[in-house]
Amino acid sequence: MPEVSDSLLRILQRKVFQKDTVIFREGDHASYAYIILRGSVFIAKTNENNVSLLTTLVTNQMFGELALFESKPRSATAIAAEITEVLVITKEQFDSKIGKLDGFMRHLVGYLADRIFDLSARVDD
Repeated sequence: MPEVSDSLLRILQRKVFQKDTVIFREGDHASYAYIILRGSVFIAKTNENNVSLLTTLVTNQMFGELALFESKPRSATAIAAEITEVLVITKEQFDSKIGKLDGFMRHLVGYLADRIFDLSARVDD
């Protein structure tokens, strides 16, 4: 992902999470997506009381966005791996940005999101 633009830095709220803070839990309602400004975030799944680390995200990466596409519950848990500063994107801001895309790009983004949901569901099975 490219560096965060100055225009995003001006309009989005910033938030800092301390190390080991749960940002959101699997199954939570999704109201926000996040872009990491500094720090890192663990993305994990819980299956039958086992926690599996899926990935570690770092500066300029986004997380939490997939659940905003279809207002679905969170599919994984996000935990600050260290002191982590993020930009917070509300569902309204997210929907507004998607709504401004031309028809082709809106379709492409929706298609890609559907493919990711499908692949995620296959991993869960």
